[in-house]
Amino acid sequence: MDTYIDLRDVRLTGYVSMGLIALVAAESVWGTVNDWRGGSSSWSFLAIVLIAPAAVAFLLWFRFATHNAEAIALHGVRMMSQVWKASDPAQREVPFEQRVASPLIKPWQYAFLAMVACDVLESLLLDTPAYVVFSTLSTVCAIVAAGLACFLVFRVSLMQQRFAAPQRKYR
Repeated sequence: MDTYIDLRDVRLTGYVSMGLIALVAAESVWGTVNDWRGGSSSWSFLAIVLIAPAAVAFLLWFRFATHNAEAIALHGVRMMSQVWKASDPAQREVPFEQRVASPLIKPWQYAFLAMVACDVLESLLLDTPAYVVFSTLSTVCAIVAAGLACFLVFRVSLMQQRFAAPQRKYR
């Protein structure tokens, strides 16, 4: 017999997070292409402005996912790797300490940190030829980080949905 837990539905906040993250990555690409053509650096500024709502949406999703993961695992959960371990139904019978997190979590974190570092260097080298190099590196890191983040949010949301109590369908 399956056990269901009353969980928050993280799909909506997950979809909003994924959409905003993808929008930031797309804007980063557009800004970099504009930089290659000798355009204004204001496109890079717009990407920084768009990061704020994406970050808020992601943190909201993460808070709900963390709450769900704690209810599923009956264990304190604070990091993405712990959320994955708690949410993975394939590892339900394995003791929490022995569960394995997704191997994509670390690359996502490193790609995000590399993007931030390139953004900082890009802003310090604004009027130099190296600006375009760091703008391009930042965009590549943003695309990788966004793709991995969207995948992780999507997978955790789906895994947690398997533990949720079935909802009535109203006709």
